[in-house]
Amino acid sequence: DADTYGELRTAMDTVGFREDERDGIFRTVSALLHASNLRFANDGGEDFCVVRDDQDGTSDAVSGLLGVGGEELEMALTTSALEARGEVLTRRLSMGQAEKALEATVKAAYGALFAYIVRRINKSIQIGQDAAEGARKDGNHEAATIGVLDIFGFESFETNSFEQLCINYCNEALQQQFNRFVFKAEQAEYEREGIEWSNITFPDNQEALDLIEARRVGIFAVLDEQCRLPRRTDRTFAEAACDACGTNAHFGASRMQRSKARFAVLHYAGEVEYDSEGFLLKNKDELPKSAAELLASSTVPLIVELAHILNDGASAADGNNNRAAPKRSPSGTLSRATVSGQFASQLRGLRSRIAATEPHYIRCLKPNDRLVANDFDASLIAHQLNCAGVLPAMRIARAGFAMRYPHAAFVQRYRPVAYRELGRRSSQRIRGQQLTCQLLIGL
Repeated sequence: DADTYGELRTAMDTVGFREDERDGIFRTVSALLHASNLRFANDGGEDFCVVRDDQDGTSDAVSGLLGVGGEELEMALTTSALEARGEVLTRRLSMGQAEKALEATVKAAYGALFAYIVRRINKSIQIGQDAAEGARKDGNHEAATIGVLDIFGFESFETNSFEQLCINYCNEALQQQFNRFVFKAEQAEYEREGIEWSNITFPDNQEALDLIEARRVGIFAVLDEQCRLPRRTDRTFAEAACDACGTNAHFGASRMQRSKARFAVLHYAGEVEYDSEGFLLKNKDELPKSAAELLASSTVPLIVELAHILNDGASAADGNNNRAAPKRSPSGTLSRATVSGQFASQLRGLRSRIAATEPHYIRCLKPNDRLVANDFDASLIAHQLNCAGVLPAMRIARAGFAMRYPHAAFVQRYRPVAYRELGRRSSQRIRGQQLTCQLLIGL
């Protein structure tokens, strides 16, 4: 751990993080780790709760690291502010509600910290003004860039939830681009060879993408609608998804699955069954307003910056670019875009950027699960090839002219068939190997 920590600090120094930025990042991570150990207790038998009086100083550690007061921390986690007719009303939360508020706060802060680190790294490696001016003088309006994308693999577990649907949706979308990239390369090769390719077709997974991302009738659209409507549950979402998506060939739900609020999606790598439990809560990603305001009141500059990032996300969801205090709404949470909406929007941006570049694909395969040398598990490799989209892409090549003999190898193998026509002359003397190949094929 000490060696890894040293490597981390060296990497942060290399990228250009200042000392106060590094300290702020470490403080935030430590505070969130301690916050996961906070516990709540009923307040005098009422259906209200307070932060449990711990003996190990967890609450003091969280408030100290976040740069806020202990009472302010407890108020942010155990109360909720509501607006009614211009007045702000405060209601106390039950233990279950407080635990969800804590989980949402930790999750949102982690997300904001990740966004901050990404922005900071991008800023540090951004092309300088002098280099940009030099590129423009050379006639380049935009400097060349190289991007590296490390994506999740296709996931299918015994129990699959909202996270797996998002990951598999991303893989589904990028697989379509990979298929089209391979098909475009096929077309270019046929054009170089002078081969007709207009009748060649290839498998397209657009229908599977429509099942997930289509407006009004896609799984994400149904999920967002269920999150907006009152008194909706994971079961009502599963039923609505079955009604809206039942006609799609890539959607399935047997009677047994419907009784358990589950459904299945036929992806390019195979069918995956999803359990709808937790879908609505995970998609809402609600952050208590009091928690957002707590972060904004911190004495640590970086944590204040994280509050601004959260506020920017809420403003984008409301169509408002004001970077003031988090906007209040009648509910007790900060208005934010749904997770599925954010994910789909970011994925569209990623696909647009990839489409504007010249991609190169590297597929990493694990030879075995035991992490030992000289052990090749054929079934595991085949499974990874399918999940990585290599086998579906190979179907594109098989749909066209799958045999790719070099001219010299073809002539060497089949020249005896046309020995009489070619005579004893060397194939190199018959106006080139390509013409010889054409003669052999025409026999």
